[in-house]
Amino acid sequence: METKELEIEVAKGQMAFMLDEIEIDEKEEESTAFANKIIKAENHDWIGEEVLFVVVRAQNKSLSNDLPSVKICGKKMIDWVRLAGADCEQYVIEDCEDVLEMAKTISTDKKYIAIFYSDTPLFNKGAFYRIMDYFSSRNINLLKLTRGFVVKREFLQSNLYFVQGANSGIEEDSLLRANSAKTISYIQNIINNKILSFHEKNGVVIFGKNTVFIDADVEIENGVIIYPNNVIQGESIISGGTILESGNIIKNSIIANNCLLCASYIEKSKIGLGKEIKPFSKVIEEEI
Repeated sequence: METKELEIEVAKGQMAFMLDEIEIDEKEEESTAFANKIIKAENHDWIGEEVLFVVVRAQNKSLSNDLPSVKICGKKMIDWVRLAGADCEQYVIEDCEDVLEMAKTISTDKKYIAIFYSDTPLFNKGAFYRIMDYFSSRNINLLKLTRGFVVKREFLQSNLYFVQGANSGIEEDSLLRANSAKTISYIQNIINNKILSFHEKNGVVIFGKNTVFIDADVEIENGVIIYPNNVIQGESIISGGTILESGNIIKNSIIANNCLLCASYIEKSKIGLGKEIKPFSKVIEEEI
């Protein structure tokens, strides 16, 4: 199977990078395998310069005809994984019986090759850096993870990995595999809670958090109040002072300051300063 270079660029300011810094639950967020084992690097510039980040398109036809493209909080599964290695040169390959052998066919001068699977959307930049810190501080040739590998390019080319044990016993909680409907729902809940926590820390008041769903690329200014049963999707922008009463669905729209929306459907539209949208309104491709 052929390898191909990803063309989609990931902006460094995207929400997913900031999610790495948000703690929901210490037990949930902390990786037990890496606790007290990492020699923390002063900076991680070397990762972007020396690591080729390879994503394997993992399929599961019982769940979806194209599992890597299934969206969680507005982003495809594969894109959540790609965000973890956004500082690195990236390639995507199709899944196969021997991904290490497939990785050997990629032309690169990078010192390290890091391989992860698209069905681990909880994988993030912080977890990737922890793994690379562990790998580099111990001068390991090949590190096998629950859902991935890190290997030195020269060691991979030498074929020695075929005869040497690769199991390291290292685990990383964020490499949870989305291999069932229940697991996907669990992962979606974790990511959505991180997004909600991010906005709360930025001064957004959210009531009924278990009924509010916000996509990763939504921008919300401080001073917004969101009541239960609201869904905000796409690249929507909600400006300060706006109140979202219960029951709104907002898709790829801009809501200006000090608006009031209640039980309305807004799509690809712009709601002007101080406007009040009455219950059960439907606004599609309009400017009000």
